[in-house]
Amino acid sequence: MSAYFRHAGRRANLYSRSRSAGRPQYNPFYAEGISAFHRFAERLEKEPAFPRLIVLAPAAGFIHACSREQVAQRLAQMPPAHLQGLRAVFLLGGRRKQLRSWYSNLACYGFYWNDCVFLCAHPQELRDQTRDELSAYYLEDVLVHEVAHHIDRHRDAPDTKKENFANGFVERQRA
Repeated sequence: MSAYFRHAGRRANLYSRSRSAGRPQYNPFYAEGISAFHRFAERLEKEPAFPRLIVLAPAAGFIHACSREQVAQRLAQMPPAHLQGLRAVFLLGGRRKQLRSWYSNLACYGFYWNDCVFLCAHPQELRDQTRDELSAYYLEDVLVHEVAHHIDRHRDAPDTKKENFANGFVERQRA
Protein backbone atom coordinates (compact mmCIF):
# COMPACT_ATOMS: atom_id res chain seq x y z
CA MET A 1 0.00 0.00 0.00
CA SER A 2 1.32 3.42 -0.82
CA ALA A 3 0.64 6.76 0.80
CA TYR A 4 -1.71 7.60 -2.02
CA PHE A 5 -5.44 7.11 -2.04
CA ARG A 6 -6.78 4.46 -4.40
CA HIS A 7 -7.95 5.72 -7.76
CA ALA A 8 -9.68 4.43 -10.86
CA GLY A 9 -7.03 5.35 -13.39
CA ARG A 10 -4.94 8.06 -14.93
CA ARG A 11 -7.87 10.28 -15.87
CA ALA A 12 -11.34 10.44 -14.46
CA ASN A 13 -12.80 10.16 -17.96
CA LEU A 14 -11.99 10.85 -21.60
CA TYR A 15 -13.15 14.45 -21.31
CA SER A 16 -10.87 15.42 -18.45
CA ARG A 17 -8.84 18.44 -19.46
CA SER A 18 -6.18 18.02 -16.82
CA ARG A 19 -3.66 15.19 -16.93
CA SER A 20 -3.83 15.09 -13.13
CA ALA A 21 -7.59 14.48 -13.03
CA GLY A 22 -8.26 11.21 -11.30
CA ARG A 23 -4.78 10.92 -9.84
CA PRO A 24 -4.54 9.88 -6.22
CA GLN A 25 -3.94 12.50 -3.58
CA TYR A 26 -0.78 12.21 -1.48
CA ASN A 27 -1.45 11.90 2.24
CA PRO A 28 1.50 12.79 4.52
CA PHE A 29 -0.12 11.11 7.55
CA TYR A 30 -0.37 7.72 5.85
CA ALA A 31 3.10 8.16 4.37
CA GLU A 32 4.64 8.49 7.83
CA GLY A 33 2.71 5.53 9.21
CA ILE A 34 3.60 3.25 6.33
CA SER A 35 7.25 4.27 6.57
CA ALA A 36 7.27 3.60 10.33
CA PHE A 37 5.62 0.21 9.84
CA HIS A 38 8.25 -0.86 7.31
CA ARG A 39 11.04 0.19 9.69
CA PHE A 40 9.69 -2.09 12.43
CA ALA A 41 7.82 -4.82 10.48
CA GLU A 42 10.44 -7.52 10.92
CA ARG A 43 10.53 -6.99 14.68
CA LEU A 44 6.74 -7.19 15.16
CA GLU A 45 5.24 -10.49 16.24
CA LYS A 46 2.41 -11.80 14.06
CA GLU A 47 0.16 -12.75 17.02
CA PRO A 48 1.41 -10.99 20.17
CA ALA A 49 -0.30 -11.43 23.55
CA PHE A 50 -0.32 -7.62 23.90
CA PRO A 51 0.41 -5.11 21.12
CA ARG A 52 3.87 -3.61 21.02
CA LEU A 53 3.94 0.14 21.68
CA ILE A 54 6.32 2.05 19.42
CA VAL A 55 6.95 5.73 20.08
CA LEU A 56 8.69 7.91 17.50
CA ALA A 57 10.16 11.18 18.76
CA PRO A 58 7.95 14.18 17.96
CA ALA A 59 9.26 16.45 15.23
CA ALA A 60 9.59 20.20 15.69
CA GLY A 61 6.15 21.74 16.10
CA PHE A 62 4.48 18.48 17.22
CA ILE A 63 3.54 16.79 20.48
CA HIS A 64 2.30 13.35 21.40
CA ALA A 65 -1.24 13.79 22.64
CA CYS A 66 -0.79 10.91 25.08
CA SER A 67 2.12 8.98 26.51
CA ARG A 68 3.16 5.39 25.98
CA GLU A 69 2.04 4.58 29.54
CA GLN A 70 -1.40 6.12 28.98
CA VAL A 71 -1.88 4.07 25.80
CA ALA A 72 -0.76 0.88 27.56
CA GLN A 73 -3.13 1.58 30.45
CA ARG A 74 -6.09 2.21 28.10
CA LEU A 75 -5.37 -0.93 26.10
CA ALA A 76 -5.14 -2.96 29.32
CA GLN A 77 -8.71 -1.84 30.15
CA MET A 78 -10.02 -3.45 26.95
CA PRO A 79 -11.06 -7.10 26.76
CA PRO A 80 -8.16 -9.27 25.50
CA ALA A 81 -10.35 -10.54 22.63
CA HIS A 82 -10.47 -7.00 21.23
CA LEU A 83 -6.67 -6.86 21.06
CA GLN A 84 -6.11 -10.35 19.67
CA GLY A 85 -3.95 -10.09 16.56
CA LEU A 86 -3.20 -6.37 17.05
CA ARG A 87 0.52 -6.23 16.35
CA ALA A 88 1.43 -2.71 17.44
CA VAL A 89 0.33 0.78 18.33
CA PHE A 90 2.55 3.48 16.85
CA LEU A 91 2.76 6.98 18.29
CA LEU A 92 3.99 8.83 15.23
CA GLY A 93 6.24 11.87 15.41
CA GLY A 94 4.86 14.10 12.67
CA ARG A 95 6.40 15.65 9.58
CA ARG A 96 6.61 19.12 8.13
CA LYS A 97 4.08 18.34 5.39
CA GLN A 98 1.62 17.22 8.06
CA LEU A 99 1.99 20.52 9.87
CA ARG A 100 1.13 22.37 6.68
CA SER A 101 -1.90 20.19 5.98
CA TRP A 102 -3.18 19.77 9.55
CA TYR A 103 -6.01 22.27 9.19
CA SER A 104 -7.14 20.95 5.79
CA ASN A 105 -9.32 18.01 4.82
CA LEU A 106 -6.25 15.74 5.07
CA ALA A 107 -5.88 16.10 8.85
CA CYS A 108 -5.71 12.75 10.60
CA TYR A 109 -5.67 11.84 14.29
CA GLY A 110 -5.06 8.15 13.70
CA PHE A 111 -5.65 5.22 11.38
CA TYR A 112 -5.60 1.42 11.29
CA TRP A 113 -3.55 -0.49 8.75
CA ASN A 114 -1.94 -3.90 8.54
CA ASP A 115 -3.01 -5.05 12.02
CA CYS A 116 -1.51 -1.90 13.58
CA VAL A 117 -2.96 1.28 15.03
CA PHE A 118 -1.22 4.55 14.20
CA LEU A 119 -1.80 7.60 16.41
CA CYS A 120 -0.64 10.73 14.62
CA ALA A 121 1.28 13.48 16.37
CA HIS A 122 -0.65 16.69 17.04
CA PRO A 123 0.59 20.23 16.36
CA GLN A 124 1.90 21.99 19.47
CA GLU A 125 -0.63 24.77 18.93
CA LEU A 126 -3.72 23.40 20.68
CA ARG A 127 -6.16 26.21 19.82
CA ASP A 128 -9.45 25.52 21.63
CA GLN A 129 -8.50 22.65 23.93
CA THR A 130 -6.21 21.86 26.84
CA ARG A 131 -3.55 19.17 26.81
CA ASP A 132 -5.68 16.99 29.14
CA GLU A 133 -8.72 17.30 26.84
CA LEU A 134 -6.59 16.37 23.84
CA SER A 135 -5.13 13.38 25.66
CA ALA A 136 -8.60 12.17 26.70
CA TYR A 137 -9.82 12.56 23.11
CA TYR A 138 -6.95 10.48 21.73
CA LEU A 139 -7.33 7.75 24.37
CA GLU A 140 -11.13 7.49 24.55
CA ASP A 141 -12.06 8.30 20.97
CA VAL A 142 -9.22 7.90 18.49
CA LEU A 143 -7.53 4.83 20.02
CA VAL A 144 -10.84 3.06 20.72
CA HIS A 145 -12.10 3.92 17.21
CA GLU A 146 -8.99 2.40 15.60
CA VAL A 147 -9.20 -0.72 17.79
CA ALA A 148 -12.80 -1.04 16.56
CA HIS A 149 -11.46 -1.14 13.00
CA HIS A 150 -9.17 -3.96 14.13
CA ILE A 151 -12.15 -5.86 15.57
CA ASP A 152 -14.10 -5.32 12.33
CA ARG A 153 -11.17 -6.08 9.98
CA HIS A 154 -12.50 -9.32 8.49
CA ARG A 155 -15.96 -8.07 7.55
CA ASP A 156 -16.45 -7.34 3.87
CA ALA A 157 -18.47 -4.12 3.94
CA PRO A 158 -18.36 -0.63 2.44
CA ASP A 159 -16.13 1.92 4.20
CA THR A 160 -19.17 3.85 5.44
CA LYS A 161 -20.47 0.78 7.28
CA LYS A 162 -17.06 0.14 8.80
CA GLU A 163 -16.85 3.76 9.96
CA ASN A 164 -20.36 3.53 11.41
CA PHE A 165 -19.34 0.38 13.29
CA ALA A 166 -16.22 2.08 14.70
CA ASN A 167 -18.17 5.21 15.73
CA GLY A 168 -20.86 3.08 17.37
CA PHE A 169 -18.20 1.05 19.16
CA VAL A 170 -16.76 4.23 20.68
CA GLU A 171 -20.22 5.27 21.86
CA ARG A 172 -20.85 1.85 23.42
CA GLN A 173 -17.50 2.02 25.25
CA ARG A 174 -18.53 5.33 26.83
CA ALA A 175 -21.81 3.92 28.16
